[in-house]
Order: sequence, then structure tokens, then C-alpha cells
Amino acid sequence: MAIKSLNFLISKTFEKGMFVPIGQRGWHYEGKERAYFDQQPIEAAYMVQTLLKAYKTTNDPKYKKYSLISFNWFLGKNSLNQVLYDEMTGGCYDGLGENTINLNQGAESTVSFLLARLSFDNN
Repeated sequence: MAIKSLNFLISKTFEKGMFVPIGQRGWHYEGKERAYFDQQPIEAAYMVQTLLKAYKTTNDPKYKKYSLISFNWFLGKNSLNQVLYDEMTGGCYDGLGENTINLNQGAESTVSFLLARLSFDNN
């Protein structure tokens, strides 16, 4: 059931080889168009962790591939082609809006990036 649920989530959050989490502006209700904007770093971090766990459990390389795609969301492989992790400050911007990134670097976003990055050290 967990893998079936994960595969469903993958079908909803990966488009054209890129991780595109459901945006917080409107969510995604069954039968309606999904929200694309106000994507949050916590979504990318949780997806990285979940996919790495699936890879470790099933040894299916597609989950490792998807985990790397998800992590690259932080590094500019996202809807706006904008890097969210700031090497100068060590912080992570708070998300992707429709036209720009949210320049706030809150603790939740920074911790999300760091947890996602550290997840690869255990695999």
C-alpha cells in the first residue's frame, strides 16, 4: 500500500523530469486543477526522504533517481529555474511563487534543505 501511495504521489508531483510539488495557493482537490504556486521547501525535503526510504526498502533505482530530481528542486531545477539554497548565507528561501522566489530564509526552509541534503549521507 505504501508503494502504491508513493507511486500515486509521484504521478501528481513530477512533470517533464522535474519535481513540481503541489502549491500552497489552492492545493489540489480531486477533479480540479492543481495549484502550481507557493511551492514550499518542506515538500521537497519530505519527498527526498520518502523516496530514499522507498529505494532502501525496495532497491528499485527509480526511487533513487526521483530523490535526486526532488533534491535538485532546491538547486534550481524547478518551475522558475531559481536556486533556493543560498551558499553565502547557508539559508534556504521560503518557496516559489508564481513569478519569483520568496526571499525570506526561515528556519523551517533551511532545516528542510539540510535534512534533505543529509538524507543522502545515510544511503
